[in-house]
Amino acid sequence: MNTLLKRLFGKLPMARSARAYEFALDNLLDLSPQSTVLDIGTGQGFGSAYLSRRLPQCHLLSLDITHDCLKKEKLNFGSRLPHFLLADAVQLPLTSNCLDIVFMVMTFHCLPEPREVIREIVNALKPGGSLILADVDGEHPMAPFFELVEHIGISPLTHAYTRSELRFLFEDAGLQFEVHKRPNRKNGFMMWTHGRKVA
Repeated sequence: MNTLLKRLFGKLPMARSARAYEFALDNLLDLSPQSTVLDIGTGQGFGSAYLSRRLPQCHLLSLDITHDCLKKEKLNFGSRLPHFLLADAVQLPLTSNCLDIVFMVMTFHCLPEPREVIREIVNALKPGGSLILADVDGEHPMAPFFELVEHIGISPLTHAYTRSELRFLFEDAGLQFEVHKRPNRKNGFMMWTHGRKVA
């Protein structure tokens, strides 16, 4: 693939989401092979397909409130398919203390009940488990423009969260709080919020 095609591919949603998961897996997490992983916000399914390839031994769940956008036939899965759940993240169809990792990639900014979702995730996480939230940095100069475009074309609920807003939501739910950026992209549009459930 030549440089121009790589640049074009890098702008596609599936490439961006794969890089978001990749950064977290390479830099923020220490997964055991048998971990149970939940991906909230299936969307088209590219993120969950990537996780199934990257984490072939993990038990992978992928949840969304609708599967209208999901096109399984177009996805490149690993040897073990994700289990797709149709449910609202405010009421996860899971038992307490059953998850090792929860991912939300470019999902949190459009949730109508963010505080309730985080509390529900914390209930489902095992002690020491992690929530990885990869989303728009609400303090980035482009964040207001992102919100405006989303309000016009996608959802009036969109909100790009700042670090202080996320810290409050995470710590209020009982999660230890960290924010990360790519080392070479300290001023980048994306940030990774890592919340760990106190053991």
